[in-house]
Amino acid sequence: MTGEVVRLHMPRHLAAADGSGLPYFYRVLRDGLTARGAVVEVQRRDGVPAGGAGFHFVHNGTARGERVLNTAIAYLNPFFYADPLGIYFESSLSTARFDASAVPVRPAARFFESLRERHVLPRKSRYAQPEPVEDFPEGAIAVFLQDWSEPVERARHMDAPAMVEAVIAGAGGRPVIVKPHPRNRGEETLLLLHELRGRAGVTVTQANLHDILVRAAVSVSISSSVAMEGMLHRVPALLFGRSDLHHCAETVTEAAGFAPALHRALQRDWPFEAFLFWFLRQQNLRSGPEMIAPLLERMRDAGADLEALGIRG
Repeated sequence: MTGEVVRLHMPRHLAAADGSGLPYFYRVLRDGLTARGAVVEVQRRDGVPAGGAGFHFVHNGTARGERVLNTAIAYLNPFFYADPLGIYFESSLSTARFDASAVPVRPAARFFESLRERHVLPRKSRYAQPEPVEDFPEGAIAVFLQDWSEPVERARHMDAPAMVEAVIAGAGGRPVIVKPHPRNRGEETLLLLHELRGRAGVTVTQANLHDILVRAAVSVSISSSVAMEGMLHRVPALLFGRSDLHHCAETVTEAAGFAPALHRALQRDWPFEAFLFWFLRQQNLRSGPEMIAPLLERMRDAGADLEALGIRG
């Protein structure tokens, strides 16, 4: 044993030392590196790793420095970040260049259809959705709330009530559908939903998001995975926060900017197929044994000494 260790920094509920709590991506990562000679340990995610010997994978991380990669689901399963700068709006993809013309057309089209088969046709999402089918007006503006969290707080250009008011003011007569996040019930959301119920032109619903998106003109969120799920319905996204999805979305930074952004979103021919292929297949990792080879390249780029880690082949 060389003494150099690969460490998986996980939140408490996923940090059992024997790895029994690890999600699939991390089990594949552990088993793939172990099979190549590495020693892999799971530990609590306490603070930012300081680098030094070994290598660190930080779940939902914001760590920067040598020998560190930040990991998280890349909006849609089974794709994951392994990024040296962070995740979501803090990832290296935030400043990466997306060129739709450089993406292979036929592979992108096939990939797009495979995503639709996985998510849209069975009406499945990252979070559990109601099974009953509901009908909504054609051409509505679909607003998806994320509630308060520390990452959302840092990303957003305005709070949720201000976002919703901007949408209602700039809707131009289109109906507005508001869906709260299925896992968040914070005070901000509860107060907002109470104020919205019964308001003319506004529908508050817990319905399956695919039932909403299939009829929607656009999706609106701070920077939600629903923006990407909407792309699978060919629905443009308007984001009220910083996001690494901005390459294929309109970003709204102030209330007065919503109506012009809505107009632009409805006029543009969006490269959804190319963007999803570029973002998920070319820039992130698909969970599975085949991810180990590109993962090793990312580790090297982040300063890993694979020989010192005992990794062979």
